[in-house]
Amino acid sequence: MPFETGSVTFRAFDVESPLKTDVVAGFADAVAPPIDSLSSEPISGWVSPRFLFDLEITQDTAVSGGYVRTDLMKAERKVPPSLLRAYCSMEELAEMKARGVTHLNKQTRSEIRKRVKDELLPQMPPTLSSISMVLDTSHGRVYADAMSEKQMDAFCVNFKKATGTSAIQLTPEVAAMRMAQIDHRDLPPQSFSPDPGVTITAHSLGMDFLTWLLFFWETGKQTFTIDERHGSHEYSMMMEGPAVFFLEGEGAHETALRKGMPILSREAKTALEAGKKLRRVNLTIARGDDVYTASIDGLDFGFRSLKLPKPEGEAYDPGSILQERMLGVQAFTDAFYSLFARFLRTMEDAAEWKKTVTAMKKWISNRKTLV
Repeated sequence: MPFETGSVTFRAFDVESPLKTDVVAGFADAVAPPIDSLSSEPISGWVSPRFLFDLEITQDTAVSGGYVRTDLMKAERKVPPSLLRAYCSMEELAEMKARGVTHLNKQTRSEIRKRVKDELLPQMPPTLSSISMVLDTSHGRVYADAMSEKQMDAFCVNFKKATGTSAIQLTPEVAAMRMAQIDHRDLPPQSFSPDPGVTITAHSLGMDFLTWLLFFWETGKQTFTIDERHGSHEYSMMMEGPAVFFLEGEGAHETALRKGMPILSREAKTALEAGKKLRRVNLTIARGDDVYTASIDGLDFGFRSLKLPKPEGEAYDPGSILQERMLGVQAFTDAFYSLFARFLRTMEDAAEWKKTVTAMKKWISNRKTLV
């Protein structure tokens, strides 16, 4: 239950069109088949967040703290590779003995493998996996821990099946279009290297943003104000390692810096001078006494291991716990996308962006490092 306890890893989505009035009924209609119906083929569908066998999706089980909370469950039978190899070896030895030969051809071994797998599969216990989801119906925002491409595809297909609308992941490119009507395809590759000989650079809006954000932070802009749903608030920020710098083209494409203070290392400055851009970094955002820290990936704006502030008092009912934690998730993502919007506004102003790129090149050249 990643949204209810511990750190949170997720992607943020916008709902493409208005949701149905009774969205919970849509998830109930797309409920997973009973686990005892599992055969050799996988089964999947929505379940309540109480446990992965719970097919009761109602207002009582799937609505908590004002949010719709469900899991996309997948069940399948798998034969452990080591067990399959052991049984195949046993069958191959028996087959070689029966034929009086010392080896078997590829086709025969393949047939044995298929026969063994078909015999073992019905005996295997179900293997369960899930994608947890929180739907904020009042703001049309979805949060899901679908981090791989395969999980993303499964989640988006099943979300549309349940709700009748699509979940649009807020990648850098999508967010730029939705927030500022900027088509990333119209933007030329941006180079921040002060070395005029550097001609190859990564063409990534998200990495441009993280590199700009590092510049924004290091040049004295550690605080910023955003207009939130309940008024304006002042935030402070900090960036730290582990950090990954990325460059497209020949040679070393990534520089991963982990120990010590990697952001302030000579290796970081060298990477920036070579035209590499910041791809992954730990970002800390604070509002008053509330501190949020997450690892940000500039390629897709995936949020990993978001640490939320500890609650002031003990909350014992599940609805209160989820509500408090999701308000923290929203506070962090609102602040993050507000910084991204500021970056986009800077890019939109051609004169301001040219001045900013010149300042960034100077910043990289004069950047202080740890000895």
